[in-house]
Amino acid sequence: MSEKQVRTSPDPHRRRVGKDGAERISAGCYGALIAATTLIGTHDASLGGLVLVVVITNLIYYATHVFAYTVGAPTDAEHGGRKAIEHHLKISAPMISVTFAPIIVVVVFELFGVGRDDALVAGVVTALLYLVSVATTGAYLRGLRPLGVALVGILTFVVSAALVAAKLSLH
Repeated sequence: MSEKQVRTSPDPHRRRVGKDGAERISAGCYGALIAATTLIGTHDASLGGLVLVVVITNLIYYATHVFAYTVGAPTDAEHGGRKAIEHHLKISAPMISVTFAPIIVVVVFELFGVGRDDALVAGVVTALLYLVSVATTGAYLRGLRPLGVALVGILTFVVSAALVAAKLSLH
């Protein structure tokens, strides 16, 4: 086998993630970041209000995300119209499901007598840990080497922490 053939042959150990998987990863990351930044602004809300605000905010972003993907989708026979909407509703669902872990953390902490500020910090940390884990898993599934995966994790954390800090400065 020539050197050129070795370089261009597919790596049998390389992992693959399809388009739908990539969209699920993206939606999960986006949902975690929305949950984290929405929690920051809920200090004065009742516990029920906090849950409602975070869930409704993510639902609105989810609907906007699905709308944008549907409008931007190719108009071929396979993915046109209603099928495109159904496809993106299903594929982008992690954007909503990720909302519940940080909320559950806040609710459980408060039920055990932890103050709102500490409970919110725990919820935000939960969302950011989820975001970093999804981003690094996505990088791994895309075939990045360990150093690349670590760099994605670090960059994700730094950018997310900067966004949280910016949101905190507003409140």
